[in-house]
Amino acid sequence: MAPPPWHLRGRAWMAVYARPQPGAVLLVRYSHSPVGPYDEVMWVALGAPSPAGPRPQVTRIAVSTPQSVTWGRANWGIPKTLARFEWLGTPERGQVRIQEEGRPLAHLAFQGFGPALPVSAVPVPAPWRTLAQPRLDGENGWWLTRVGLTGRVQPARLSVVDAGALRLGLDRVRPLVTVAVPSGHLHFPVPTPA
Repeated sequence: MAPPPWHLRGRAWMAVYARPQPGAVLLVRYSHSPVGPYDEVMWVALGAPSPAGPRPQVTRIAVSTPQSVTWGRANWGIPKTLARFEWLGTPERGQVRIQEEGRPLAHLAFQGFGPALPVSAVPVPAPWRTLAQPRLDGENGWWLTRVGLTGRVQPARLSVVDAGALRLGLDRVRPLVTVAVPSGHLHFPVPTPA
């Protein structure tokens, strides 16, 4: 069993977009979690409507282990699906091809560069870092999860070679900002109902 809270460690890349809809692509490699190491890629809609007002919402996410699928859906209403991640290159620079049920989901290229500076989510306003997810455990309602992050952040590139099955049109637009988190600690607490 792996109920919340979860404390996770790993590295990540994030690209924030203004269009076709405000949102962000996140690519994460967890080296430690309550269900072991796993990889994930997701689209987070920014300012999505919810009972608590506009909040970030994970609308598409794929992960590399069935345990992460099961507990992400049960604990926080995160709509995880199972996928296969093929990594090429080094942890700092390379590409990843992701397939879901044998079909391409996304092909991303990533690179971090420059100095990595300390970062914390504490100064970020709470609504901006509180996920609002419809419950997926058979109950009505929503879960609100205020995510915590500490670690180091640096400039990066997260290029979308192809992500039509993740989020249509991302390969034709440039992100507003892209960062890498070469080492980070993520905290997913017990959610609260909305």
